Order: sequence, then C-alpha cells, then structure tokens
Amino acid sequence: MPAAAGRAAASAGAVRPGAVPARSGAWVVAGFGALLGAGVSWAASDGLIDDTYITLAYARNLAESGHWGLTPRMTSNAATSPLNVLLLAVFTVLVRPVGGSPVLALGVLTAVLGALAGWWLQRVAVRWGLSAGWPALALVVVLLNPFLASALGLEVVLVFTCVAGLLAAGVAGRAVLFGVAAGAGLLARLDVVVFVVVLALACAGVRRRLPVAVLACAGVALPWFAVSWWWLGSAIPDTFVIKTLQRSFGEGRTYLRGLWTHYALNTPGTVLVAVVPAVVGVVVLGVLVVAVLRRRVPVGAGALVGLGLGGVGYFAVYSVLGVPPYQWYYVPPLVALSVVAVLGVGVLLGRRARGPVARGALVGAGVAAAVGLGVSVPAAAWPLPWAYPPVFGNFATPAEYRRIGADVGVLVGDERVAAPGEIGTLAYACRCEVVDAFSDPAVLQPLVERRIAQAGPVLGALLELNYARREVGAPRPVPWELAWTGPGTAAAGLPSWSTTAGTWRTPGELVLRPAQG
Repeated sequence: MPAAAGRAAASAGAVRPGAVPARSGAWVVAGFGALLGAGVSWAASDGLIDDTYITLAYARNLAESGHWGLTPRMTSNAATSPLNVLLLAVFTVLVRPVGGSPVLALGVLTAVLGALAGWWLQRVAVRWGLSAGWPALALVVVLLNPFLASALGLEVVLVFTCVAGLLAAGVAGRAVLFGVAAGAGLLARLDVVVFVVVLALACAGVRRRLPVAVLACAGVALPWFAVSWWWLGSAIPDTFVIKTLQRSFGEGRTYLRGLWTHYALNTPGTVLVAVVPAVVGVVVLGVLVVAVLRRRVPVGAGALVGLGLGGVGYFAVYSVLGVPPYQWYYVPPLVALSVVAVLGVGVLLGRRARGPVARGALVGAGVAAAVGLGVSVPAAAWPLPWAYPPVFGNFATPAEYRRIGADVGVLVGDERVAAPGEIGTLAYACRCEVVDAFSDPAVLQPLVERRIAQAGPVLGALLELNYARREVGAPRPVPWELAWTGPGTAAAGLPSWSTTAGTWRTPGELVLRPAQG
C-alpha cells in the first residue's frame, strides 16, 4: 500500500486486514446482549400484548402436538413469522424438563438472539476499528426501545438479529452467510426483503457473488414457503390479507401518520424516547453518504448506508400500503436507523471514537436509553415485571385476559366461541376453540376473496396463485360469543368480567352469551 493511501486509511479509522483480532470482544458483547435480552424479557413477562399470545399459542400447539394453528383443533396460517414460531416451539420443548412455559421459552430465546446480535455487531465494529462499547451501546438503544420492548414475543428481536447478521456478512463479503441470514430474515418477516435487497447491493463482496447469495437464501427460505403453500393453502401468512384490510385505528390513522396521530396523542414521552435515536440515524445517514462518496470512511462502511436506506425504504413501503399503525410495524426502521446512529457516529469519528470523551459519551447514552425506557413505562404498570408495556392498546390488561380466558375454557368446554375483537391471550389461556379470522380459515375466506377483488391485475394474479390450493369448507356453527358491553350492563344470569384496559381504553365488561348471529 502506498504511504499516502495508508495514511488516508488510518485517518479514516480503517483497520488493516490481519490487524483485527479474530474474536476481539465478541464474547463480551454477546454476553451483554444475552443479559440485556433476558432482562427485557423478564420485565415484559407478565405484560405481553395480545398479538404476542397468538405467536405463543402457535408455538405451544406445535411443541405439544405438532399442530400448526392458533387453537388446539383448527389448522390456520395466521402466524406472521413462521421462524419465530418454530424457534419458540423448540425452546418450549427445551425448557419443559424444568417446568417451563412458552413465556420462559421466550425469555431464553430472546437472550440467545440478543447474544447473536451482539456477536455480529461486534464483528462489524472490529472491522472498522471500533471498541466494544459501540456495539454494546447499539444493543442498549435497540433492545430498550419502548416500541420493541412493547412487542416482545413477536418477531421484533428476531428481525433485529437477522438484520445484524446481514450487516456482518455483508461487511465481511461472505455471500453464503449473507444468503443464509437473508433466508432467515424472510422467514422472520417477509418484508425483511427490503433490507436484503438494499444491503446486497450496498456490499461489494456480496454484490460480486450475488448468485451464490441468492441460492443460499433460496435454500433456507423456499422449503417453508413450498410446504406452507401445499399444506396450509398459502405460501405467505394470512395476516397479509387481514392487516391490509383492517382500518381499526380510525380515519387518518395509517402507518404514515400513526406515530403522531395515534401514539403521540396518548403517550408522547414514549414516542419521543423511541424516535429520537432514529432521527439521529437519519442525520448520520446523510453525513455517511457524503463521507462514503468522498472515501473518508473505512472499507465496507457503505453497508451502513445500505442499512439506513433499508430502514427508510421499509417505512416508505408500509406508508404506501396504508396499513394500520401497529407498534411492531415501526420496529424494523427504528432498529435499522438506531444502529446507523450509533455505529455511524463511531465510524465518522474514526480514531477519536476510541478516546476518553467518546467512552464517556457511550456510557451517558446507554444510561439515557435505560432511563428513557423507565420513564416511558406508565405509572400504573410498575413495579416490574410490568402489568402492561409502555405502548399498549388492548381492550383489557394481559392479566385480565388470562383470567377471563381460563374461565371461558371451563364454561364452554369443547364448544366454539366467537372472539370479541382480540383473540390471542383469550385463546392461549382458554385452550378452547376461539373463532375469528386469525383462527378459522372459513371465517377468513370472505376476506381473501375481498382482498383479491380489490387488488390490481398483477397483485390479484399473484394472490390467486398463492391461494390456488386453498380449500375451505362451510363455517361451522359457533354457539357462544364473547361481546363487549358497558360496565354493569350485562344481562342478568350471563357470565361477565369487568376490565380496566390499561392506559388508553375506558373500563368495560366482557360477557359470554349465546351467539346472536
């Protein structure tokens, strides 16, 4: 290397190949990620949201009887993340000898995923000459984000880990590993394809061996999609149909505007804590683009630009789709841009990132992230484990739903009961046949037909192909229903339960009554 070029690389903070220790600090950061994941899981263990219990019910049924469905006897395909369900089922089996439940399995899995994410982020940091404090701070900012913590048990941590794996493989130029991480990401959430495409183009080592990466990705992901299409009647989860048709948040509260028209109105402090790192990430992304074009950053740092653009692109895609503003939909772009904010600042600082001022800033930022999560937890949810998470919009608290579900299971036995608008926690605690579009393909079928009719010619043709093997019989009778009424208004003689509904909803009453059609 010519002397001038060597000085330029050094000034940019680059590390010469061979000068990087093979596993420098990786075990330390991985251990920190495991502890952080376990801690967040414990804090959330009593207050998991309703959609998380959909995933836990799928995992428990798979672990106990090999059954793929939300309820014990109806086969369904409404698990958005098949990989998350499969992993939770495996860990449910592993913790069974110690009397563990799917909730404990979730805690162990989250710790493992936190460790993997930490390992991969540290491998990236080492290549850019950054100390272990930078990936550790990235773990803190991401795993303590109140939107992610509020959706724990869904695929939010799994997506973070897959994206970290994509980044590490891309920076290292390992096309096969990139393809494996890409396949896992697609099974975690199909929309991770946005990050896969952008990072593949941004990483020169992967771009040069793109066919190899594509083959590895196909080898990991295609078997499940084929099995799902043949066996479950749809290659993609049915939640695509359910969620793209939903307008349950009210007029104007779509994904594009939801942070401000929905969440900021109810919990402004939580939104501020969650969004600030991503806003910093957008600013850092702009500076990184200029630095990459002027070659003032280490080799491979353009991958951070790809990660940031993936986050922006993800937000744009969901905004165009106009889906409801569920909190976990915001997690992938928040995660990507938060990682860009932390590692990007370290890259831009170069050798100054290893100085005492930088170390103090890292500690301060970590403390601020921890305090931010604590401040964002509603007062009524303390002490830990919290009764419900910082971002919470269900009709009843998790504890109330668990109690109601257990009672309903005793009352209805083997008979079917219609869900009252939310199904996850009730079905998990009930272990009975709770019926709605998430659990019964016959109830979902009109929505499938409606979605195909509303789609354009291209999407419509793809959806028809996707559902070509779908065979659904006539809906079976549902003799019971759970319905919401005002406090004290349930008819005499009918079982009913009062609810407080956490932070956003007014108190209500859930009544079990004969189905009214």
